[in-house]
Amino acid sequence: MRFPSQMPDLPRVLGQRPRKRSIGGSANLRDHSRGYRRLCASLLDAEPLCRYCRSEGRISPATLIDHVVALSLGGSNDRSNLAPACADCNAAKAVVEQRFVARGYDVADVMLEPGLAGWVKKAQT
Repeated sequence: MRFPSQMPDLPRVLGQRPRKRSIGGSANLRDHSRGYRRLCASLLDAEPLCRYCRSEGRISPATLIDHVVALSLGGSNDRSNLAPACADCNAAKAVVEQRFVARGYDVADVMLEPGLAGWVKKAQT
């Protein structure tokens, strides 16, 4: 007879699936309050174009609000950390953030990573 510790197909605790390692922010970091939704709407009204595209001389409408420094990397929901973005820029930035997290770098090294630092500079211009 094999014991559960020797069976790789079974989870450690019977009846529960192993938790997947989440890349990116977790749900408890997200703010779903009415005030935050109002803040996002006011940002999109005030700045209807993608900030990242604008820094490169392109014009595309902003459809969502992006955290310049991701919540999972120590960012906040403060207005200064939010930027209007198009879906393409948001997806491209998310890929860079996921690579950063997958490499196992420390959150303090966010500005040392050339890919992430470039996105932060684009958001600040």
